[in-house]
Amino acid sequence: MSELKLERIIKYIIMGLIVLLATRYIPNEVIPTKELLMIGATASIAFAILDMISPAVKVTSDKVSSEKV
Repeated sequence: MSELKLERIIKYIIMGLIVLLATRYIPNEVIPTKELLMIGATASIAFAILDMISPAVKVTSDKVSSEKV
């Protein structure tokens, strides 16, 4: 497994864990563990799909200087 693939997998797992923790601690009512895992997995998979199909965006600034002669 290449280093890039491992880095992406770790990124997706971290994203899923962040969503899982937010879903666990933000609501006032307790959500069952099975539902928490499904929400976290769904968020992780959706993030992975978007990351794979959307192009990387790189913003650059080309400043053109105008000089009077």
